[in-house]
Amino acid sequence: MLKLINLHKHYVLGEQKFTALNGINLSFRAHEFVSILGQSGSGKTTLLNLIGGLDRYNSGDIIIDGVSTKNYQDKDWDAYRNHRVGFVFQNYNLITHLDILSNVELAQTLSGVSREVRRKRAIEVLTRVGLKDHIRKKPNQLSGGQQQRVSIARALVNNPTIILADEPTGALDSETSEDIMNLLTEISKDKLIIMVTHNADIAKRFSNRIVSLKDGEVIGDTNPYTMEKALPDKVDTSKSSMNFFTALRLSFKNMLTKKVRTIITALAGSIGIIGVALVMSLQYGFTDYLNKMEKGTFAGLPLEISRSYIDIGAFIEARQDQVNQKPIEDGIQGYEREVQIGRKTNKITQEYIDYLENSDIKTQGTIVYQYGFDAQYYYLDGNTLNSNPKQLSMTGSTNYIDETAFSMDFIEEYFDKVSGNYFNPDEYEALLVVNKQHKLPNQIIQFLGFDADEVISFDEIIGKEFKIFTNNVSYKFNGTEYILKNQVTDEVDLKSIYNDTNNPEVITVKISGIIKSNSDFVSVSEGIYYTPKVAQIVIDLNDVSDVVIAQRNSSQSVIQGEVISLNNTKDDILQKLGGIKLPSSVLIYPNSFDSKEAILDILDAYNVNQDDADKVNYTDSVAAAVGMIKTVMDSISAVLIAFAAISLFVSSVMIGIITYTSVLERTKEIGVLRSIGARKKDISRVFNAEAILIGLFSGLLGIFITYLLVPIINILLEGPTGTSNVAQLFYLHAIILVIISILLTFIAGLIPSKIAARKDPVVALRSE
Repeated sequence: MLKLINLHKHYVLGEQKFTALNGINLSFRAHEFVSILGQSGSGKTTLLNLIGGLDRYNSGDIIIDGVSTKNYQDKDWDAYRNHRVGFVFQNYNLITHLDILSNVELAQTLSGVSREVRRKRAIEVLTRVGLKDHIRKKPNQLSGGQQQRVSIARALVNNPTIILADEPTGALDSETSEDIMNLLTEISKDKLIIMVTHNADIAKRFSNRIVSLKDGEVIGDTNPYTMEKALPDKVDTSKSSMNFFTALRLSFKNMLTKKVRTIITALAGSIGIIGVALVMSLQYGFTDYLNKMEKGTFAGLPLEISRSYIDIGAFIEARQDQVNQKPIEDGIQGYEREVQIGRKTNKITQEYIDYLENSDIKTQGTIVYQYGFDAQYYYLDGNTLNSNPKQLSMTGSTNYIDETAFSMDFIEEYFDKVSGNYFNPDEYEALLVVNKQHKLPNQIIQFLGFDADEVISFDEIIGKEFKIFTNNVSYKFNGTEYILKNQVTDEVDLKSIYNDTNNPEVITVKISGIIKSNSDFVSVSEGIYYTPKVAQIVIDLNDVSDVVIAQRNSSQSVIQGEVISLNNTKDDILQKLGGIKLPSSVLIYPNSFDSKEAILDILDAYNVNQDDADKVNYTDSVAAAVGMIKTVMDSISAVLIAFAAISLFVSSVMIGIITYTSVLERTKEIGVLRSIGARKKDISRVFNAEAILIGLFSGLLGIFITYLLVPIINILLEGPTGTSNVAQLFYLHAIILVIISILLTFIAGLIPSKIAARKDPVVALRSE
């Protein structure tokens, strides 16, 4: 069954060589109780470790059931220890954080035995050694004799053919030693028991064979046996294997014995997770807030198509090109400024307007056309004729009276009525837009005939009428060119035109109501805005006016003071005169966010087969603004996450150090596991499992703390932002962060787990 042939074992310490075994030749019967006697240093324990596969011989051979072990690999020795050998140690070597039943089950767990079968078998052997009533106790709740019985039960549970006992009574009193030896004697009836002891009396009383060693050599054998050559028996070649759930259970129970340290470790490891989670919750919350604003609050804001517009993307690209370009040496070079500032032009043609009119856009929103003409506005204040209220500045002038750029739905949603009514789009009416403090520029107040220093009641404004002079009554031909009449005509003549109620070239407009913006996100200049009906009649009359016809037929400007140039083309002059019936800009107000998506599809469809020069581009200012905010927010979040990630990395390294500390603390457990057949990869798996559990606890704790902090952060942010629930940690982000925590701690624990796997099982068993 078991044969040792010329077995040698030596150790090298520094430059010295120490011989532990020097040519051992022994054969053992299948059923006998062999005691190995000898003084300390004689090689007894070394021999036992070689027979048990815990240590490796330098030369010779061990024949097991007719099979040489010279070519055994680690996995073969692991399987041998798990299936063929059971160890009984002097110091019991029980795993303290497991109960008695689990300690005994462990060897069968490595054998891959099902839970029901291994539990039944473990209870059977515990009953055999007299511990049936103690299976749920921990080792520290038992006496020394009881712990040794557990050790024997663990050795027996896989029904091995060989039991190796190393000083099994060395730590017991005489009475308990007697009980243990009787138990071993009974077991030897159907197994080979090899016991190392220094107690000759016990050896003589209980064993049927005594082998004496001295200086690593056999000096006596009371019952020698010579094994006849035989064919190899059928050897159990099943490989031992610890599944991951067993590793998790071992690590989890070990962590439960160190609850305080586990909690502190998880808390330290959670700091990085908390930092990243808070940043992500703020980023997600703000992004969700912006998306809701874009879909809800901003859904009705218009898409704009203008003859001239700023392409933000082109502007940024041009600026980046400038940064990347090197200065020109020894000279200068011109550039197209319109390109550099991102300004582009659209060709708004009748074909495009027809495309819009015949598309489904009107079912998805409202189209408002603006023509960009300059009109002459008058209000007769008693004997004083007020005209054209505007703001002059270094950059130009701002008209305070203009055609409306709003749809009715937009007005009703984003403006509150201060007084009066919203205008009727089909009438010659206008709305007066004031700021939130009900104030207007002085120029408008004075135009309407009021004192700028007085408070004017709403009733005095509602119903006020002003008039628009079209081209034929605004311009006078002096024989060579056209001049605005208010520059050369007596005010009396202008008053007569104003008072001529039958003149179709004078359009009377009534202020029907006063409104103000109800949104912080909609900024509209104060002024008087008249209906599209008014704009259309003005453009229709101006289109056939004398000055427009004259300008169309001339390559030079026909208006005094106007000069055709690169910055003021003939079309520009006609546009201001109202001589171009195509709109200068088109505003499309979506009915909803989904409608906006449909409108964008329609606008994009027009450009599919167009040349680049003929494509008509739109400006989605809301999407651009929200996109820029998101970009800035993403950049800030990336920086914050980077800082938080550093703490996450540091905490992971710390967990790696703690895992290594656990390796040092559990060294004896490593030896025990190896003695019952655990492979190196099984040992790695145990400590990988511990790192994973710590990562899981750290991640869950971090997420839990984050969810506790989020309401507090929302309360603190509600005042400055005016919005509740800004911080929101999405559950998917929480899951991802827990997974990241597990991965990082797993990686951090790889090195300590490898160190654990490489520990010498013999050295590990000797550790305290």
